[in-house]
Amino acid sequence: MYSLLLVDDERLELETLRDYIAWEKLGFDRVYTARSGRDAYDKVLRLKPDVMITDIHMPVMNGIELARQMYADGCTTKVVFLTGYDEFEYAKAALQVEAVDYILKPFSFDKIRTAMDRVKELLHKEELLKKSVRVYGKRLLCKVIDNEGESGREACRQFLDICEWDKEEWFGLVTTKACPEDYIMEQVENSLSEVVYSIRGGGKKGTYYLVRYFVDFRESAERICARLEELGLHTCVIFYPEKLSVDQLYDAVRFLEELRERAFYVPGGNVISARQLEEQVKLLEGEEENREVSHRILGEMKELLHTQCLEKKADRLEVFLLEYFDKLNNNPRKCFYILEEMSFFLSEIYDACAARKKETRLPGKPELKAAVYQALNLEELRRFCLENGLEGIRRLGDRKAEESRKYEHVVSCVKQYVEAHYGDSICVEALASDIGLSPNYVRSLFKESEGTTINEWIVEFRMEKACALLTDRRLKVKEISRMVGYENSSYFCSVFARRFGVSPNEYRLEILG
Repeated sequence: MYSLLLVDDERLELETLRDYIAWEKLGFDRVYTARSGRDAYDKVLRLKPDVMITDIHMPVMNGIELARQMYADGCTTKVVFLTGYDEFEYAKAALQVEAVDYILKPFSFDKIRTAMDRVKELLHKEELLKKSVRVYGKRLLCKVIDNEGESGREACRQFLDICEWDKEEWFGLVTTKACPEDYIMEQVENSLSEVVYSIRGGGKKGTYYLVRYFVDFRESAERICARLEELGLHTCVIFYPEKLSVDQLYDAVRFLEELRERAFYVPGGNVISARQLEEQVKLLEGEEENREVSHRILGEMKELLHTQCLEKKADRLEVFLLEYFDKLNNNPRKCFYILEEMSFFLSEIYDACAARKKETRLPGKPELKAAVYQALNLEELRRFCLENGLEGIRRLGDRKAEESRKYEHVVSCVKQYVEAHYGDSICVEALASDIGLSPNYVRSLFKESEGTTINEWIVEFRMEKACALLTDRRLKVKEISRMVGYENSSYFCSVFARRFGVSPNEYRLEILG
């Protein structure tokens, strides 16, 4: 469907043309009107209609002057003139201002349909041509990103030859670490008016977005980042802070490609200026000392993971993992090395736990690897690796973890039993029998875990329940005493007073007034 602007200074003729033609059946779902050439000119600039049907004779600015001014300003709206038989020669001359066709008055539906069919055919051909040029343009831009040296620069020159830009036109450049699916790229491109092209590079080259030069590049980068997040992709976005011409594209891509690795070391926000990265983060990849430190630590960790008595070495393994990230802070290097190393390390941890049949809360092996490679920055990677790496190491250390699980199980069973029976007479022997352990063992584990005895915890739980019940004026203190497990209400009141410093009735008065 297309948009249409109808122009005529005669109100009756304009309304007739608007209301008595079934424009939607002809393929036009938006129909606008204008009563003068000047009004039409303003609406063309603002609404950008696909087609304009205009009378020739109008005051101030006639149809031919309107068409000339539009095309001089770069408008692509197709023009069809309305004219009478006595103006036939004049109408033919009007076609010289790039009008598509003319319609002789009095017009009929058939005449309008014939003219509109011709216009739509022309629009369709132009759309196909633009699409073809666009597809080829994207292919050339992909070559610019993926090819080094002269072949990349040649792709730049070819792009200039086939696209609508020239060397005097400018744009911005934004890149992301991630390579989203085609449908995500299309949605970003279609939903953000400033995005002219979105191009995905091969390998680890990420995605590039060309944006119109007249926008603020940071704001545009933030909009791209926000749109990607809406579509479920969290990634780091780096923007080139200065406007570029097309022939500068090759060098700008190489510059951003290098800097994208450095973004891994910038904490906080996901939208970063290329200049900020260049100034703040210096990669030391290639320095022998730096690589040796990393290899030494990784080697030590690998050796420990393959020892027979790993349980005794778990503490040492934890020290090495913490040392790895500490050294990395002082000696940053290309992030894909780090991602590969941590993926390897967590996989080894996973395999070691599986081999020793240790239960862990670790994600599956594929999930571990995926999470590592999806980390946006070192801070996020450190958090994930320490959380999961230390979990695996401590499970391998075994004894403390198993004891902890025992404590958790016993404490949970005790509390559940009390919650179910607090209104009854509770003895530890009956409670321990219900759990299936000896009373002394249950007492010992509970005290070590909670720092209080079971009986003390029962009293505290009952007092909390009593406080809640005292807010109900309908309940007498004697009733509440029995409800929380005290047959003797006097004893209940003395326990309550020791705990809160006031009697149950005084507490109720303070709370309820």
